[in-house]
Amino acid sequence: MKAHSDTSAGSGDASEDSEWGPDSEEECSCSNEIQTSDSEVDEDPNTVATSINLNDGGLRELVTRLIQEDPCNKKCLKGKAMELEQFLCSLSQMTSGEKKQSIIMTLVVLKKKKTDTVLRHRDHGLREQFNLFLSLIGQVCRTAWCKCYGISTATVTRYRKRINDGIFSVKAHGNLLNQKASAVDLRWLVSWFKRFAVSVGDVVSVRVRRKETKEGEIKMYYSNAEYTLLPAYFTWDQLYTKMHNYVEEIALRVREPRSSTFRQYLTKLCSTIRIRSPRSNM
Repeated sequence: MKAHSDTSAGSGDASEDSEWGPDSEEECSCSNEIQTSDSEVDEDPNTVATSINLNDGGLRELVTRLIQEDPCNKKCLKGKAMELEQFLCSLSQMTSGEKKQSIIMTLVVLKKKKTDTVLRHRDHGLREQFNLFLSLIGQVCRTAWCKCYGISTATVTRYRKRINDGIFSVKAHGNLLNQKASAVDLRWLVSWFKRFAVSVGDVVSVRVRRKETKEGEIKMYYSNAEYTLLPAYFTWDQLYTKMHNYVEEIALRVREPRSSTFRQYLTKLCSTIRIRSPRSNM
């Protein structure tokens, strides 16, 4: 999908500059300013959702609604029903990730287009301004641009921050960065940890346990539970390495947790296995 069209870059419909922010109820300037300050705006509750596959009737209805509800004074979508229908039809066939990547790359290209980009000083710092384009349609105001993509100015602000940080790809889904608990073999993990704790730790009866609250108070907890205390020289990073090396050594086919969730799982599932405090060895 083309990021933008150059055919209307120098046309007389060029818009005045304004900030990324909530539009006034009385007017909507055909402006396309991206600001480099950290301010964000709230999500637009009236944003048109275009991430679903549209049938012919729904597509024409959406095109008509976008043109009729265009708040821009210059009516930048007027007379472009066919082009808008083709654009939305293509957009509706994309997955959520493809749509996000298309938006980000469009912003990257517009940001790098030197002829349409200027820097201006305003009350809240340096702002970067450039014209916005839609493929097949041409130059449009920021409100029409956001509504055609089905996003709000707050979403554009988040994407703009990623671009300024040099990140042009869509952020990976959380399940790729942190495996689900159901994907990790927790039963094996707990079993291994208990066997390892018995082999290197000491089993003690903890009658009284002291815990400091957020307010700085010391509370005493009494129980008859038996705790397994690991040597004080262990750290959670070292324990994770022990577990990983064990899996590699015997070529065990098991789904390991990531190091970032290793401690989280075991402190919750094996609450009676602790690393001994260094002070207790003195």
